[in-house]
Amino acid sequence: MSISMEKATLIKKWLDNDLSPEEQKQFEALEDYNELIQLSDKLQQFKAPDYTSDGVLENILATKKSKKGKLISFNFISKVAAIFVIGFSLFYFLSNTNTTVNALAANKVNTKLPDNSEVIINASSSITFNKKNWKTKREVTLNGEAYFKVAKGEKFDVVTKSGTVTILGTEFNVKNRGNDFEVICFEGSVLVTSNGTSEKLAPGDYFKTGVMMRSTINNTSPAWIHNESTFISEPFSKVLEEFERQYDIKIKTEKVDTSLLFTGKFIHDDIEMALKTLTLPFNIVAKQKNNTIILTGERTK
Repeated sequence: MSISMEKATLIKKWLDNDLSPEEQKQFEALEDYNELIQLSDKLQQFKAPDYTSDGVLENILATKKSKKGKLISFNFISKVAAIFVIGFSLFYFLSNTNTTVNALAANKVNTKLPDNSEVIINASSSITFNKKNWKTKREVTLNGEAYFKVAKGEKFDVVTKSGTVTILGTEFNVKNRGNDFEVICFEGSVLVTSNGTSEKLAPGDYFKTGVMMRSTINNTSPAWIHNESTFISEPFSKVLEEFERQYDIKIKTEKVDTSLLFTGKFIHDDIEMALKTLTLPFNIVAKQKNNTIILTGERTK
């Protein structure tokens, strides 16, 4: 099995977590897509030093060109990629001086920033920071969701496409999925800047896409780091998206009103039980075929 240079470029950008929405569609349409995903799952047991994807790809292309000069062995890429993957469901990528920590679907990743602050990254999420220049550029770029436990006396910014969270010494959760931007402060305080306005959050404060609310939070950390996803009046479509992330599975719906609001939770370590908590309230029938779950609304008699 071999791949063209165009495919190699897509694979490189996938390794760098740098695919555009259109490129993501092209990547998922690759003939070898399932093998690449299976490879990423299997490689969680490997450990290796930091690397640059440019260097890896260059070495691969230089070493394993085919007789035609523009084809490389997919199996060889698999072997070489294995050397450069760190386990526990994450990849470390160094592009110039940036470090990206990526949590795969159905996994969570614990890591630390250069100042020893702890970060727990939720499924299908990533953070990027500049380790070399951390003292002059204390900034973390977040794609998805993560929980931060800031080291005492340390400060930095968490940047998302929807807003920036400035840390004032605290424990907090930041979520940016699509157009949804949420920040919950558990301890200390944070300054949230979004759409030109800023709000300072104290413990118990909750910010969601332009709305700041104060409420009593009984938990000292977000539910997802304890393998639960909780929702309060969330559209069912958003709940299903989170289910896909936590179980690394595709969901299709038939005659299901995904605009209905859902309040409840599902666990991350028992897919059958989790499905029941989602389907029973709406009289939905769930059937699984390979890596796809089909949800069918109750038929009217």
